[in-house]
Amino acid sequence: MADDAFGFAPKKENSTLAKLAGIKPSAEPVQSAPLAEIDEAGRRAGFTSREPGARLIPRRRKAVGPTITINTRVPEDIAERFIQFCDQNRLSYWEGIEELMNRAKI
Repeated sequence: MADDAFGFAPKKENSTLAKLAGIKPSAEPVQSAPLAEIDEAGRRAGFTSREPGARLIPRRRKAVGPTITINTRVPEDIAERFIQFCDQNRLSYWEGIEELMNRAKI
């Protein structure tokens, strides 16, 4: 019986499997530039760091408390106006609803 009971052994010396087995990694690892130079090149190109603590504009975090989900179907023109209102006032949707309710004194 053959060493390979399932028939996966290479059939010839120049088979694809034998060629792939002959591939060896290069002896020298690729040298990269120091991270400080890479970061500086990114800053010059207009990229900002995504690492924690590197944000220029801090995120707003509000304690909301318990929540419920409200789903509603809204005509497109009203939805677009509401989304535009929230974007212009930098409000989340729930904050936009709260603001409109406050304005209506509800």
